[in-house]
Amino acid sequence: MKDKFRLLLIVLVVGNLHLLSGQEKVNITTGIGLPEFLNIGLRFQLKQSQVGFSIGTWPLASGEKIMSGSGDFLYHFGGFSELSNRRPWFGRIGVNYLRDETEYRIDKYFYLNTRVGRDFNISKKIGITLDVGAIFQLGSETIRKKPSTGWNLDLEFPVLPSAGLGVFFRI
Repeated sequence: MKDKFRLLLIVLVVGNLHLLSGQEKVNITTGIGLPEFLNIGLRFQLKQSQVGFSIGTWPLASGEKIMSGSGDFLYHFGGFSELSNRRPWFGRIGVNYLRDETEYRIDKYFYLNTRVGRDFNISKKIGITLDVGAIFQLGSETIRKKPSTGWNLDLEFPVLPSAGLGVFFRI
C-alpha cells in the first residue's frame, strides 16, 4: 500500500511540474508545529494565494512511529513588506492526517486545520512564519494490534489548539 501511495504521489508531482511555470514563487518550508510535528514541505504561490503540502514526524517519541501529512491553502492579506510582494499576514485552512503507531495499536486521525499567521521576511529569499489556530477532528480510526497491559484511556478531543513555527526558502 505504501508503494502505491508513493508512486501516486510521484506521478502527481511530476505530472504537474508544468504548472510551476505559471507561479510567481515556489517555497520550500520546514518547521515544527501541531499537528505537523517536525516537517518539510512545498508551497506554490500565485499572487496572494499559496497551496502547499508537507510531511512530518516526531522522531523523539520512544516506542512510537508518528507520521503526519497536510495539505493547505493560504491567503495573504494586510500590510506590506519591503522584501516581498507577498503580504505578510495570512489565513490558512487545510486538512491533516496523523498516524501514531505503537506496539499495541495504530491510531489514525483526520483534522480540519484553521490558522491565522504572519510571515517575517529576513531577506528576499528567506523568511520565518508563525501561525496559531485550532484543529477540528473530522474522523479517527484505531486498529488494535494486541491487547494492552496498561491504561487504556481512549480519549477523543474534537477541537485542539494548533500552532506552527517555520522557515521558508523562496526558489
